[in-house]
Amino acid sequence: MSKSAEKPQDDSTKNRLLLAAGEVFALHGFHRATIQTICEKASANIAAVNYYFASKENLYLETLKFGRRLSRHLMPEDVDHLASGDPLVALRSFVRSSLESLLDENRPEWYFRMLSLEQFEPSPALERYIHDVIEPWRSRLIAVIELLGDRKLSPGELNLVVSSIAGQCQYYLRCRAVVLKMRGTGGYCAADIDEIADHITTFSLGGIRAIMQRPMTGVDKQNVEM
Repeated sequence: MSKSAEKPQDDSTKNRLLLAAGEVFALHGFHRATIQTICEKASANIAAVNYYFASKENLYLETLKFGRRLSRHLMPEDVDHLASGDPLVALRSFVRSSLESLLDENRPEWYFRMLSLEQFEPSPALERYIHDVIEPWRSRLIAVIELLGDRKLSPGELNLVVSSIAGQCQYYLRCRAVVLKMRGTGGYCAADIDEIADHITTFSLGGIRAIMQRPMTGVDKQNVEM
């Protein structure tokens, strides 16, 4: 077979591979999923994976990024939360855009199943996913947090604050079925997201201010000065 015959003809093949890969990786995880199964589901030949992604690891990482992009909302790291100049408004804006992205009904279920599996069975792509996706989100949140008080938080304090805010936002996704059942609704509406964003912002702001008011340890002072 000639190279021209092996080369995929258009990006629809790439999209089919990404969609098929999402379902297969979500069902089997990175380690048990096979390129052959993905290609059969996508009605594509194995050469197409090599052409578009070069490796199974790259296909996995690009599938996660693809699933994350399937949202009507901008990602939090793509929004200028600091434009207002008001730290409280910036925090609330960041939290709300995070919730909008996480709870968007357009996001496929396989994306969240892939993320869940990644926690228990880390893939070789985890470090790259953290660098490409998690770190930009974290850096933008840290920029917002650092405007909220009179003193600079130590790296350890920042890590705990970021984890707390992330955990609060993730709760409404991870426990969606329980939360919606208890709220007596079938899904999150804009008013729900506003209410949740207000609560997380108020709760987190109180915690951040309490941390900033307590005395720093010697280790904290040393870390901030470095």
